[in-house]
Amino acid sequence: MMPRAFGFCGLTICLLSWGGMAAAQGPGSENAPPPTAPPVPQGVEVLARGPVHEAFATPTTAPTPTQLVPKAPPKPLEEMPPDQKPEGNVVWIGGYWAWDDDRHDFLWVSGVWRSAPPGKTWVAGYWREADGKWQWVPGFWTEALHEGEPTQQLTYYPSPPPPPETAAPGEPPTPDSFYIPGVWYWAGDHYAWRAGYWGRVQPGYVWVAAHYRWTPSGYVFIPGYWDLTVARRGVLYAPVVVDPNVVGVTFVYTPYYAVQDTFLVDALWVRPSYGCYYFGDYYGPAYHDLGFESYVVYSRRCYDPIFVYERWDHRRDPNWVSVQVNLYNARYRGEAPLPPRTLVQQTTIVNINRTTTINNTRVIMPASQLAAAQGQRLVPVDRAQQWQIRQQAQAVQQVALQRSQMEVAAPGGVPQRPRAATLQVPPNLPRGNPVNSSFAASGANRPGMNPARPAYRPPYRPAPGPSRPAPSRPDPRERDKDRDHH
Repeated sequence: MMPRAFGFCGLTICLLSWGGMAAAQGPGSENAPPPTAPPVPQGVEVLARGPVHEAFATPTTAPTPTQLVPKAPPKPLEEMPPDQKPEGNVVWIGGYWAWDDDRHDFLWVSGVWRSAPPGKTWVAGYWREADGKWQWVPGFWTEALHEGEPTQQLTYYPSPPPPPETAAPGEPPTPDSFYIPGVWYWAGDHYAWRAGYWGRVQPGYVWVAAHYRWTPSGYVFIPGYWDLTVARRGVLYAPVVVDPNVVGVTFVYTPYYAVQDTFLVDALWVRPSYGCYYFGDYYGPAYHDLGFESYVVYSRRCYDPIFVYERWDHRRDPNWVSVQVNLYNARYRGEAPLPPRTLVQQTTIVNINRTTTINNTRVIMPASQLAAAQGQRLVPVDRAQQWQIRQQAQAVQQVALQRSQMEVAAPGGVPQRPRAATLQVPPNLPRGNPVNSSFAASGANRPGMNPARPAYRPPYRPAPGPSRPAPSRPDPRERDKDRDHH
């Protein structure tokens, strides 16, 4: 771990630097000592920064092969889900190893409790050997199978071209409009461009724009879909560093510390070369050179679903974007205090500040405390349920193993034609609620449907042919056309 010095500051700058987290603590909580947490196991270091679990949130970056790393990942940790989970239909998605540039070694991205996107199921990623090095192949959300369907069809497409030069979309037609970027579709024997359009915000839901995910066999098309806002997605647990020489071969890891959602959106990073988000202290030129880009800055040139929703959610604060940019710049230049990088550093800061006027906000905290601060209810998970959930998580990893065996590089490295493949899906694979299960059947703009379009409709060339990836619902242009004729 890199040596790290932390400075302390007066009330004004701390309120700015730790932003929205103060509200999550509740009034009068600044000087109240938190309940005693269980000791962290020997050989485990809890981090207050790191990769965001792919199943929790993934940016829609341009698809590209992920960077190679020089070491093979360790054997996956034996991970037991926690004995509490959020109320409702949440699924447990296990953790995985990720490369840590500072340590030149692997860290463990802890599993997550996840309220799955409506009608979706998770296809996990995996590590593969490539040219004597190792490479992460990302996971993705895909359409959930109906009960009894034993196989999942995947299609691998040639590399999509870069987006064409297009005119700026202009001003939103309505205050709740957001611009959805265009995308390449496979049109029989070539790619065709479908232009972007204005959609309408659905409160409580984030629109994940259509995009592609790289694999060694080609590119998997992910149609656009509605996902829950960050605060409603479940529990994102903190990553950890594990020393295998200390924990031993019988070690079973259970996550305990969760990342505050308010901090997550204040210190969120996009790393296009890895196709994933990071959170926490990645400020400064060294991390910029490694490809870390604040999601606020990234959103100026690319679509970011979380930023688009957060900007709308803070629409009554005209200075919200500028405050985020100023905070990023101040931390980057060393003019504002940086968040702690580990639980130990955070505890040191909080203990020193407890008797001062500085807010004792925290990046990570026990999941039960975070749920209480959010007004959410956790329900117990008994030992039998834990084992059942663990078996479901292992079934997800079996699908990832299938992927690793069938996703082989095409001759020459670049596929020229689409190729279909079939995954054998276990019957107990976790999945989200059915699409639109909690919405009226009337013509509301609801999850499972593409965003309703205001007056502006861009030029559209349908891509004929059975090979074209199709949205999971009727195209909204056709709905708009039918509506215009009635």
